[in-house]
Amino acid sequence: MSGNAIINIEKVKKSYGKTLALKGVSFDVNRDEIFGLTGPNGAGKTTLVKCLVTLIRPDSGVVNIDGNSVYTNHKKIRSLVGFVPSKPVLYPHLSAYENLYLFCNLYGMDKKASKEKIEELLLTFDMWDWRNEKIKNFSTGMTQKINISRGLIHNPKILILDEPTNGLDPQSRQVVRDFILNVRDNGTTVIITSHIMWSVEEICDRIAIINDGKLIALDNITNLKNDHLKEKNILSVKVKGSLNKSKLDLSKKRDKILNYRILRDNAYLFELRGNNSSFLTEIFDEIESISHIEPSLEDVFISLTKH
Repeated sequence: MSGNAIINIEKVKKSYGKTLALKGVSFDVNRDEIFGLTGPNGAGKTTLVKCLVTLIRPDSGVVNIDGNSVYTNHKKIRSLVGFVPSKPVLYPHLSAYENLYLFCNLYGMDKKASKEKIEELLLTFDMWDWRNEKIKNFSTGMTQKINISRGLIHNPKILILDEPTNGLDPQSRQVVRDFILNVRDNGTTVIITSHIMWSVEEICDRIAIINDGKLIALDNITNLKNDHLKEKNILSVKVKGSLNKSKLDLSKKRDKILNYRILRDNAYLFELRGNNSSFLTEIFDEIESISHIEPSLEDVFISLTKH
């Protein structure tokens, strides 16, 4: 466990009957970072998160939250962690304010602190004018805002968000994104699980990719992209001239040409595997530019998980 780690996970295994959901996963999450946890459906993400928040018990391995073991310190860990599941944990026949006040009481907060925190969160998410409306009358996005507020109501040291932007319009996603950054800047460690690669790429300091119950990648996004770039070595080549199809037999160039498209009259863009673009000079008048294609996080994800 590193000196800056607030979460320590070592060789964690968890099975459901004969199905092994986690197969010895190990990594640390550092204090004050935004950490992304991603992987295909059935990879083991939800199982791991449930272990972290003490909803289920690992079969073996170490899981420590700020020095507290999930095997023995359930109550302490639940006071340290705010958990926002993808499906809202709210009472539909209570108002937004009543729901948040109820959870304040469950966390043992006094009346004054409860009112101040509720007002702060509802104003942040632009929900103050809706505070007395029942949850059952809210849209998906509005409900999710209250769901996130519920997870933050007790000022947790660690906030775990499962697909936090589900159902949110672009403006609301921006509000949530900015709020997560602000929460981190004020000393809260944030873990985000998501299938939406661009949202993970936009906000996370590091990510862990889990596949089939195993950790297959752990690094910052820049390093993961660079590793993928070296491995795939894909070039973007822009050329000018008339396409002489008699000279360009794609079936014979499949080992080199991944894709090509027309940009304009007598101009084409090729994606090539490897550094060999010399054969294009035999077909076109001029090569305008050659550059490496920077992969997206989604490219890295698909390459590593095969999903």
